[in-house]
Amino acid sequence: MTDSLPCPASAADASTSKHEKRRKAKMDQRTRERLPALSTVVRAAKAHWTEAREGMDALQVAPLGGQFTFRGGTYTRQKKDSSTPFRAYDESGRRIHLGLLEERAFWAWATIEFLQHTGVRIEEMLEASHHALIQYKLPTSGDIVPLLQVAPSKTDEERLLLVSPELADVLSTVGRH
Repeated sequence: MTDSLPCPASAADASTSKHEKRRKAKMDQRTRERLPALSTVVRAAKAHWTEAREGMDALQVAPLGGQFTFRGGTYTRQKKDSSTPFRAYDESGRRIHLGLLEERAFWAWATIEFLQHTGVRIEEMLEASHHALIQYKLPTSGDIVPLLQVAPSKTDEERLLLVSPELADVLSTVGRH
């Protein structure tokens, strides 16, 4: 029969709670430091999307093979209407797909706005769909309130978020795009 020896590492030595708290504090501090820049990021995304839409508008009014000016540059619309009609060539002859640029700028803007107004994680945003929008009737007044149902992610708990007028505007723009 052998006697068991006590473990030299205590339960406190094996605990990771102190490390996890420090890591969380660092993440929270990083968020606080970057929060003032959020409005700049939102404005830049909106400006980028606006510029891309202006390029698409200029391209669409130009005749096939014709030239158009956009943001100080001269472009030539492709001569044939193909399966990718939103292409043009810049002054150096490089092909530019203005439709793809507009599409990417739009989704960048929509993503930034959605994350800003909801505070959800990226993986939660990717799970969102039009089915996540629900209506709740307030029992006291009978008013209908729009809610966003957030699928379980990190905490394995479903959440309901009140849809602000700003978020509703973003969601309606996504629905029209």
